[in-house]
Amino acid sequence: MPKFAGIALALVLTIGSGVFDARGFVYASRAWPGGRLDPAFAMASLAAFVLGVSMYIIAVRFMQGVGIVGVALQSAIWFVVTAIGIAAMDGTVMQWTRLQQATAVGVAIALTWLIATTSGGKVH
Repeated sequence: MPKFAGIALALVLTIGSGVFDARGFVYASRAWPGGRLDPAFAMASLAAFVLGVSMYIIAVRFMQGVGIVGVALQSAIWFVVTAIGIAAMDGTVMQWTRLQQATAVGVAIALTWLIATTSGGKVH
């Protein structure tokens, strides 16, 4: 498989994984209204996490195929996508000040850089 195709598949699957996991977190936050379990939201959360982790496992295969073998770097990519997904789906990020939004972007960039430039960011 050409390297570009592997990178594209890894990216698409990681984004899909992050989106489903973000949805799982949002549903989980709604699963206990008034202290009582809402089975519909609980099951939706569980289903979203199952889809998300399944996509992530497949994404790791393609990441390794293009040389991204460090688990810290693999998970950092997922983390950034998931965090962005949660903020977008929750909707509260639009209530943040511009400074808070800029700080969040800076933190995501800094975390990715830190992991990518340390031993956790092994790319072969």
